[in-house]
Amino acid sequence: MSDHEAITGTLAKAADRYAMETLGMKSLELMEHASAKVADYIIKHYADQKNVSISILSGVGNNGADGVCAGRILLKAGYKPRVYIIGKPEKASWEMLYQLFYFTQAGGEVRLYCEGDPLPDGDILIDGIFGIGLHRPIEGNYRSFIAEANAHPHAFTLAIDVPSGINSDTGELMGIGIQADVTITFGRNKIGMLRDPGRSYAGEVLVEDIGIPDEVYDRLKSAGK
Repeated sequence: MSDHEAITGTLAKAADRYAMETLGMKSLELMEHASAKVADYIIKHYADQKNVSISILSGVGNNGADGVCAGRILLKAGYKPRVYIIGKPEKASWEMLYQLFYFTQAGGEVRLYCEGDPLPDGDILIDGIFGIGLHRPIEGNYRSFIAEANAHPHAFTLAIDVPSGINSDTGELMGIGIQADVTITFGRNKIGMLRDPGRSYAGEVLVEDIGIPDEVYDRLKSAGK
């Protein structure tokens, strides 16, 4: 756990923008750093279990892109993750499209979820559906997707940045969510994972540095972001 003060997910997004627009940091570089932390956790804890089944649940935004990028790293390490995508492909971020291209080029398997599709049981679930940007109730296909995922047992669930369904600013459950054993979050912990029910959904929270200087968070916080 980081010794630094927790921040809202809203401030974390502002810090990402500042790092790219003002400091000249590249979106894909930040993503590679973040995704490597996720993949490295699996590689460290399942070093002798390359045959574990890994399901990566991805939205079409950059939290999903983090998941797909982690999947590519895991593929190269000898694992066989499978990506399940929720959302409209035409709304995908360019980073998500980039990561999908290189994941499939590396031999990764991708399936686009439609309401009513079954998801498999598995050993490991990696949650990259929403991340820190969720502030409205989960409805429609997204709710069905999470409900279907929750209907299947997994020995271990890892959430990227914040468990999907949790408001990273308040800790509120936005109707339905993914229960994580471990959440790997980036830069600073998020206030929403210090307050219930977000705290109970997050499990153990690991705060990882992805290269954004501490001064960025402090400057934006003092500016009231």
